[in-house]
Amino acid sequence: MKEKPSYTIIGDNTVIEGNIKVRGSLMVAGKVTGDVEADETVRIALGAEILGRVKGSEIILNGSVGNGIEAGGKVILGEKSSLKGDLIARRLVVEEGAVFIGSGSISEAENSAAGGQ
Repeated sequence: MKEKPSYTIIGDNTVIEGNIKVRGSLMVAGKVTGDVEADETVRIALGAEILGRVKGSEIILNGSVGNGIEAGGKVILGEKSSLKGDLIARRLVVEEGAVFIGSGSISEAENSAAGGQ
């Protein structure tokens, strides 16, 4: 029997001080003052803020990240997103209005350090 997918949600009135590591996918609507890592998709909602680094297989950013992103697959920077720091991904989608301050590395090769462990 196949395992049911896991999805962790950090609500919009939640502030977490410290690093977060989850199996499955993660939705952040609040504030995290540490690094965030998920085995699968990380979604950062509009108004959400992560002051650390974000790692996952796929990252969908609509809020802000302050210390870079590393994805084994695709990164989507939404129209009201803000990213500071380095970006490492296999594919990148940047919507008009997104803010990205840093450097990027996009490669079709599998990135075993991000979500592919």
